[in-house]
Amino acid sequence: MVDVFRSSDAIMGIAEEAIEIGAKVLWTQLDIINEEAASLAEKAGLKVVMNRCPKMELAKPFLAPGVWSIRTGKKEVIVN
Repeated sequence: MVDVFRSSDAIMGIAEEAIEIGAKVLWTQLDIINEEAASLAEKAGLKVVMNRCPKMELAKPFLAPGVWSIRTGKKEVIVN
């Protein structure tokens, strides 16, 4: 997985590099979106996730209401 913390205008070059190295996933952090780069990566067979934080997203299946949150470090109720 290539996890990107760069600005949206840098994503195209990173997508090209991700394709070149054979990455399986291109993931951009919150508020980072580049539809052209996403299209390029998807056409090359990569899964693309944009505008999401992997730490927050990957923890969601394990967070039942009233459990400790990895995100906040406190007990919280998750409402979707």
